[in-house]
Amino acid sequence: MLRVKHQQQQERRKMRDVKNRLVKEGERVRIEVNVPSHDGMLYKDSIVTIDEISGNKARVVDASGKIHWVTEQHISASFL
Repeated sequence: MLRVKHQQQQERRKMRDVKNRLVKEGERVRIEVNVPSHDGMLYKDSIVTIDEISGNKARVVDASGKIHWVTEQHISASFL
């Protein structure tokens, strides 16, 4: 029972990017489109770190330390 619960928690911490690649918390990803928010603009091709995954949204932290919420269509595991 405990093992199944742990596996379910691990699955919730993963999501698919725009190219259907599996990404998880702590990984660095690239932003595919400009994402406006109340904290400012998160520009296309910015490199961010995934801080938390909740459903189909991810909380990411940019280089300046600002926190943004993005969907799986906004991120890509490819840096090229």
